[in-house]
Amino acid sequence: MEVEYLRMLPAIDSVTESRITYSRQFQIDCMRRYLQGEKPTAIFTSAGLSPSVIGHKRIERNIARWKRDESIMEKVKQPKSSDAPVNTTPSELPEVALGKIQSLVCQVLSLNERIEELERTVEELRKGNND
Repeated sequence: MEVEYLRMLPAIDSVTESRITYSRQFQIDCMRRYLQGEKPTAIFTSAGLSPSVIGHKRIERNIARWKRDESIMEKVKQPKSSDAPVNTTPSELPEVALGKIQSLVCQVLSLNERIEELERTVEELRKGNND
């Protein structure tokens, strides 16, 4: 479920059950925003990559790895690179909002699956106590 959701996001190049490959554009834009003071979690969430889906640790590791990547940081430091916008423009706001909505939908679906799993466990326990 989450893998299919992640495959739909523009920030993702590819995804498997154990690995996510982010687009170069997202990596550069992410680091620009990070260096401007935006929190990593907010950056990822705005791209539809909620910590509840990909995990806080993965976000932290990506930021740390991309900070050490000279080619990414070189692009980030270019004043008006054609690779990524420095700031979100009004025309990009719907995409940011859509990313947040997609992230929330994925969280709801994930929580719903967990609730169903817990309900099955409770039902099994009730059956076991009635025997």
